[in-house]
Amino acid sequence: MSKNTQQKNNDFPLLILALDFGGSATKGVYCTLKQNQTASLVMEPEVVKISLDSVADEILGATEPENAAWVNYMGETFAVGYLAKSKYYANQGLKELKYERAVAKTLAFIWAISQKLQLGTKFRLALICLLPAGEFENKESFRKHIEAAFAGFMTPTGKMQVKLTQFKCLPEGAGIYLAYQKKLGEAIKTKTIALVMVGYRNASVLISDKGMVAPDGKTSALGMIRLLEKVVARTSGQNASQLAPAVVAAGSDISTTPLIKLLKSTSNINKRHELIQVQKAIKVARREYADVLTSWLDQVISRSVVSEILFCGGTADYMRRELNSHYSGTPCLWGVGANIPAQVDSFGLGSRLADVYSVFLYFLKQINV
Repeated sequence: MSKNTQQKNNDFPLLILALDFGGSATKGVYCTLKQNQTASLVMEPEVVKISLDSVADEILGATEPENAAWVNYMGETFAVGYLAKSKYYANQGLKELKYERAVAKTLAFIWAISQKLQLGTKFRLALICLLPAGEFENKESFRKHIEAAFAGFMTPTGKMQVKLTQFKCLPEGAGIYLAYQKKLGEAIKTKTIALVMVGYRNASVLISDKGMVAPDGKTSALGMIRLLEKVVARTSGQNASQLAPAVVAAGSDISTTPLIKLLKSTSNINKRHELIQVQKAIKVARREYADVLTSWLDQVISRSVVSEILFCGGTADYMRRELNSHYSGTPCLWGVGANIPAQVDSFGLGSRLADVYSVFLYFLKQINV
């Protein structure tokens, strides 16, 4: 590359982005070096293949770009996030590999940010993303797919081209581990730590022995969705996506107040019966899910070897009582991670943003301008 060409490329804005392709939401933290203001963005996880004609005449109106995102690349068109969910009744793709849908999600995410920051149709990108430990071997395939798409893809505002200047992929939970490593310093070399990430779709385990993280992390499909499916099976007219926020809000004591909005009955007598039914279903499902989850964890975590367990992920927080009880003989750590400024956590995700935010801070220090 000639000096003039390199200089010309460096004139384009540089977007720094960390992405977490969670089963319940795609979460990202980003900034540009020029503006140097870190922000977060959240999009619904739905993706669906559609025809380009279907979105050709779409009018964005006054909505935020992340609510009207679609992308066309390699001859195919995909609605992403809220648009996919609300207009095309897309599903969350929980039975598919994350990286397969992650290409469309990444493109849509980048377009939405470009609109918010007015980056134009051509800019540079430094990207770090999180994948489940069991899908980590797909990172190079994911990179090839996104680089091919970045060469030119269509969006609601026209064609975009993105130059990928830096790329890194880490297993889910890596951000929490990096934050803990920074906190412990040299002491981490004396410990054997099990890092347990439990999210909406997956449960993953990484083992760090004397400061070195083993490459053979384990992943299972034992995320929050398994608990919600058990509740759906014991109730009438419920679905997992509607249940999730109410079940979490009900907490370990299963308060009835957040569950009232779930009720489908119209008469007061039937509502009371239904409320009892839903509450009982959650109680039973929670107990069964705890048994299944801890049984799997016991297979991949040797308690005689591990000095402490570092729990992270929204579902781990929700199951905190049961996990603390099951591992009462082992030090369990919670809430480890970088402190997230309120202006960054504009969507109120709290600990659900901790992993990707910590990864973002780690990546930011490695950026080559």
